[in-house]
Amino acid sequence: MDYKGFKIWLISNQNYSKATISNIVSRAKRANNILPWYNDIIYLFMLEREDKYECLSSSVKSQIKKAIKLYFEYVTEKESKVKEDF
Repeated sequence: MDYKGFKIWLISNQNYSKATISNIVSRAKRANNILPWYNDIIYLFMLEREDKYECLSSSVKSQIKKAIKLYFEYVTEKESKVKEDF
């Protein structure tokens, strides 16, 4: 995962405080530690079936899901910009 780029994207494209952005990046890292990131729509589905994820509180699960959805937005936007450059 590109945490630095993701953080820059969040700052530039989302209206979140610095603390919220740090929390989002932290939750993305936590998801990556549970299930190593791969850019496929089934990632979140597979993450939700991991034992380490299932034992988390519903609040943390929700935050992780939001972070992953935002990371997918970041990756999608980044990929579309690469295609535009060609």
